Amino acid sequence: MVRHSLALAIAAAMVAGTAAAETLEFTAGDVGGVWYTTAAGVAQLVQEKQRDLLVKAVPGGGVANPAKLQNGVSQLGLVQSIFATAAVRGTTPFDGKPHGNLRLVAQGLAKNYIHHLRPRGDGKTLADLIKGRGASIALPRSGSTDEYTFRFAMRHYGATYDTIRQAGGKIVQADYGDIANAFKDGQVDAAFVLLGIPGAAVIDAAQGRAAELAPLPAPLIDHLVATYGYTRGAVPAGTYPSLQAGDVATVLTSTSLYSSAAVGEETVYRIVRTICENAARLPDIHKSMAGFACVRGEATGDGSVPLHAGALRYFKEIGIAS
Repeated sequence: MVRHSLALAIAAAMVAGTAAAETLEFTAGDVGGVWYTTAAGVAQLVQEKQRDLLVKAVPGGGVANPAKLQNGVSQLGLVQSIFATAAVRGTTPFDGKPHGNLRLVAQGLAKNYIHHLRPRGDGKTLADLIKGRGASIALPRSGSTDEYTFRFAMRHYGATYDTIRQAGGKIVQADYGDIANAFKDGQVDAAFVLLGIPGAAVIDAAQGRAAELAPLPAPLIDHLVATYGYTRGAVPAGTYPSLQAGDVATVLTSTSLYSSAAVGEETVYRIVRTICENAARLPDIHKSMAGFACVRGEATGDGSVPLHAGALRYFKEIGIAS
């Protein structure tokens, strides 16, 4: 009888513990990409340190994620900072739809670079592919930051998906693993992706096919920086030893962690505290997070997206916000 009662008590405690756990959906990017890897790793770290938080990484996209947070579908999400600001303001690509429920948790987890991968010696620029005839290009699906960046490039050159196809071209939209396979198998002439460095999909795509990173055309870089707020930069020499002879000019964006405004202050406080106190472990999740630091003006953002009350509380506590 005593043993039976003890077993019931233990079972009841386990059920109560499970019931008390808070479940959070963490929307990221395509499976196999840097964002998904990042979200899964951060989720694991948070669960390790905060036992009553259950965080589940799910596929998403750079432009789709703000809507998932706005509508309460997901509670946490990775978003490029340029698109988070646009979402809050209701500007392109969120025209007329301000996302008032979006909150910043920690800015600048990682930097993400546009990669244009082409066959070695091919010589065709992105402008050649978009404006030319018969090009075949692989890129992520609609709703991703990669795909929107490609749309911005097409708009700059006066092209659309239809005009590329009408000129005999082919557009393949898939997840990163399938993009890599399509390139290395010779199904496409180019891959266009936005990834933290080094990007596993880029490394994989170049296996078995001589390839190189192509610089973005300077006028396109100027346009993306001036019009959409991208950052001018370069994939540093040595990032992909077999794919580049030096720095490769491109644009980049900042991956940041956001939440829905509906997530509780204490929950976000504990999440951001876990991330900041364990920042040294983030590069073990992905090398692109090696530069993240909980310092004023970086993790705290620039004010274009409101800080979640839980994040603000923690940043005040460590003296980097007021």
